[in-house]
Amino acid sequence: MIHFNSKHLMNKLLISGLFFLAFFGKIKAQQWIDEQYQFVTQSDIRYGSAYDFTGELKPLHMDIYMPVCDISQTTHLKPLIVWFHGGAFIAGNKNDTSIKDMCQTFASRGYVTASVEYRLGMVSDDRAWNCNYPDYSCVFAADSAEWARAYYRSIQDGKGALRFLINHYQNYGIDTSNIFLAGESAGSFIALGIGLMDVSEERPKETYATTAVPLPNPQTIGTNGCAYNSGKVFTGTSISRPDLGGIDGTIEPTNIHFTIKGIGNIYGGMMSDLLKKIPTNKPKPAIYSFHRPCDMVVPIDSNFVFWGLSWCFTHGYNCYGVQNNHVKLYGSRAFSQWNTAKNYGYTIQNEFTSVEFPYNFLLGTGSCADQVNNPCHGYDNRSLREKNLAKFFSTLVTSQIPCVRVETQETFDDIGIQVYPNPTEGKVYIQRSKELSSVTYTFELRSMMGVVLKEFSCDASQGNVIDITDLPPGIYFLNIKDNSEIIHTNKIIKY
Repeated sequence: MIHFNSKHLMNKLLISGLFFLAFFGKIKAQQWIDEQYQFVTQSDIRYGSAYDFTGELKPLHMDIYMPVCDISQTTHLKPLIVWFHGGAFIAGNKNDTSIKDMCQTFASRGYVTASVEYRLGMVSDDRAWNCNYPDYSCVFAADSAEWARAYYRSIQDGKGALRFLINHYQNYGIDTSNIFLAGESAGSFIALGIGLMDVSEERPKETYATTAVPLPNPQTIGTNGCAYNSGKVFTGTSISRPDLGGIDGTIEPTNIHFTIKGIGNIYGGMMSDLLKKIPTNKPKPAIYSFHRPCDMVVPIDSNFVFWGLSWCFTHGYNCYGVQNNHVKLYGSRAFSQWNTAKNYGYTIQNEFTSVEFPYNFLLGTGSCADQVNNPCHGYDNRSLREKNLAKFFSTLVTSQIPCVRVETQETFDDIGIQVYPNPTEGKVYIQRSKELSSVTYTFELRSMMGVVLKEFSCDASQGNVIDITDLPPGIYFLNIKDNSEIIHTNKIIKY
């Protein structure tokens, strides 16, 4: 006879249950930290257009990185993280190596990830600033308003890019309640601006219509000029500066509700206090900040842009300091202190290193000479900081665990068609059943934007091969049609 100790059994079951819940919670959080998914990339997707600092209409693009999952489980929506590159609002692009790496690592964690381009450039000074330093004249703006206007245009573009992704959330499998933003340097200013500039009172006063400025100095134009002036033709004697419009811009309006859960601020900051005003019905996004106190470009506290470089130019290169017509910034430590001192109530995790700028040109860690090869406006350990950002975001994600990557063979029994394998490296096979041979179906392969890429028919006597080796990795849609009427749509993933 077997005797059960019911109390002992209940205790064991309770302990086992608690262990399972704790283990599952750990697995769920770890899901968004470990890199375990393959992904596909769609490049140069146009999300809108806007006028740049010279009044030229510029098309705007993004790259989207999507984890490859079991495509039969279409209900699996994944968190979205949007990355913005740095470059002081005058340089850089969505393919910068660091940003591309960040997009790939977060896509491999299960996030839908996007790298966004935005309008670059500002009207540079009409004076000739000479110094034995590359592109020295390019960091001199016509006045401080040009910095604010460049910053504001980039936030408008970033908001439009995010709304584009929200409007197409079903195509890209995005969980609109789990949105994250991140950037490096100027890209961090953009991410913080998108997530925190909520009311018109936060709009910089310089972004309203203001006085025209003289044309840039000729040395900043042409083949050897500033990158943001490349290909531009300047006419007349001045450049007008019209009202830049509302904080949201005009790209991709949306009525779809979405929630920004977190912001990754990598050696960036703000141009004003964006923590102060927030709509009562909007959750406050959590913020992760990494910054080095010896950063000579963006101060960790409050100072002018390029404050440390300006010191180095005047004390080591015997050049004019670059603070002429520059704008004051509030770095990571400054706005974190606002949050504490003014009880704003944001969750902020700071990772600040210990080395301060030594105000020495040649000697010491963080000196001007030392930062030639080890710039403090950068990572001390990129992989560590990227992993810590992933850990911080993982505690905020409430999306379900994504599906695993499985090759499927999908069968449509009612019309006797099989489609396999999916995902594919290049070829998809379509097989018809001879038992259901009365109808010849037609097929069309479309891009995610609806463009027809391939068309063909298939009868019961033979199968067909869709060869998409010539197409870039990404997500496509296969429509099965009967007399021009679509009776099935199948998502095809190429990796």
